[in-house]
Amino acid sequence: MRAGRRWRWMWLVGFGVVGLLFWRWQVAREATDEIWEAIQARGVLRVGMDASFPPFEAINAQGEFVGYDVSLARELARRLGLEAAFVNIHFDGLYDALLDGKCDVIISALPYDRDLTQDVTYSISYFNAGQMLVVRADAAVVSLRDLQGQRVAVELGSEAHYVVGEQARRWPTLRVMTTYTAAEALDALVRAQAAGAVVDAVTAYAFVREHPETRLATEPLSDEPYVIAMPRGSPRLARAVGQALATLLAEGYLEQLRDEFF
Repeated sequence: MRAGRRWRWMWLVGFGVVGLLFWRWQVAREATDEIWEAIQARGVLRVGMDASFPPFEAINAQGEFVGYDVSLARELARRLGLEAAFVNIHFDGLYDALLDGKCDVIISALPYDRDLTQDVTYSISYFNAGQMLVVRADAAVVSLRDLQGQRVAVELGSEAHYVVGEQARRWPTLRVMTTYTAAEALDALVRAQAAGAVVDAVTAYAFVREHPETRLATEPLSDEPYVIAMPRGSPRLARAVGQALATLLAEGYLEQLRDEFF
């Protein structure tokens, strides 16, 4: 056997052995998933959230957890054969609570954070809170491009300001109108001082629901995915939540939640 072929064969064998060992390690790791086993034993999925951000999560007058994330958590738990129990935690303490085992998952309008992927596992996005264009309901507008030569209101220094500013470089006649708050940007639209306003999706959905004379013009102009966070030490939990969430997305359940709460 020539030397080149021999080394190639040895490399392939070595790679295969490493792959097999990794596979066996992964199987053993999942077989001893203590977090998942504890969840199964108690029959309860403990959901950490900061219940002070309606319509995603809040506590009503009867002391009950209500909101988009609450309904999502209950349905996810049901799909996993569990009940959801909610743990109210200040937003700044959510990750510490998860890593300390005080909750099993975080579902709390939680933005994806690349810097924390070494500590937690994130689900796919279940809500995009990126920037959206709001226009008057009778306007023949599909996108920002249709507003060339007209004013678009944004909050000064906000993500919306950055997004529209970038678009204005492509379409120099697009006129950026700055306001002190997102509410003022939307008010400029209603008062016909601007032909459109760009705000985050949460603000946009809520505003359009309360102001039928306005509508959303496009899908989000930027991405800010809300995700579910889980401990890195529980691959079986991550897989179960991921599969259930993907099923809910395919079934249109997340659209139903959006229509219900926005």
